[in-house]
Amino acid sequence: MINIFAVIVSIVVYWILGAIWFSAKVFGKPWTKALRRNIEDLGPGIKQMLGSFLANVIVVIVLALILEFIGSYDVVTALLIALLVGVGFVVPTDFYDVIFEDKNMIAFLIDVGYHFLGIIIVGLILGLWKI
Repeated sequence: MINIFAVIVSIVVYWILGAIWFSAKVFGKPWTKALRRNIEDLGPGIKQMLGSFLANVIVVIVLALILEFIGSYDVVTALLIALLVGVGFVVPTDFYDVIFEDKNMIAFLIDVGYHFLGIIIVGLILGLWKI
């Protein structure tokens, strides 16, 4: 059975990671420069905050469901599945933006790094709480 508390904590932690990751003091400045945009254009507006929160909700719930379906109740398996999801889905999916939308490689690495680390942290939380 999925631990709802672990899911809620994972969602909040993933979202907070994004706020820190894309802040001006961490990767916000190089990210916006790589995207050739101003930080004011990208947020943090209500649309960006709600949209990223909803995306985090979906990622966490889907990862929890995958772990539930395979019957994983240990942290090692949860981390391995999170790693596979990151490498197998996040990296190649975001790479399409590099290929077809001429996304800057720096922006790609910053985006992928955030989601990859976020999914690993979510896997760790879910695994530790034995979803």
